[in-house]
Amino acid sequence: MSTPELVLHFDVDGSAGQLPGEIATPLAVALNELMQNAVDHAYPPEEYTRSEGHVYVVLRRDEGELVIEVVDDGVGLPPDFSLEASRGLGLSIVHGLVTSELGGSLEMREDHGTRVTLRVPLKPAAVELGAL
Repeated sequence: MSTPELVLHFDVDGSAGQLPGEIATPLAVALNELMQNAVDHAYPPEEYTRSEGHVYVVLRRDEGELVIEVVDDGVGLPPDFSLEASRGLGLSIVHGLVTSELGGSLEMREDHGTRVTLRVPLKPAAVELGAL
């Protein structure tokens, strides 16, 4: 994304590997919402004075779960920010998808910008009773 005042760079590091549709689909929606939040909120022209910004998506598998981090170098979270008190539709969608539909967790924190960490359990393929 670019405007005359700001050029945003998006970088992806790592891989989620192959995922079943019941994980990949809600995860894609959640990631889209998180990247859109970075575009919409991390770089307000009245607070962010640099001409370039970076959004990083890092994916890795760790002991039976998929860990995804979306990190930006924007203005960070407001001092009084609380995920539980957040009224934004995008974060509500992400929270619902990750915690309810995927059985995972969501953490947001200040880290020279904003760092969002999703942890999603990778359930082993179900064994069909008829296949035994």
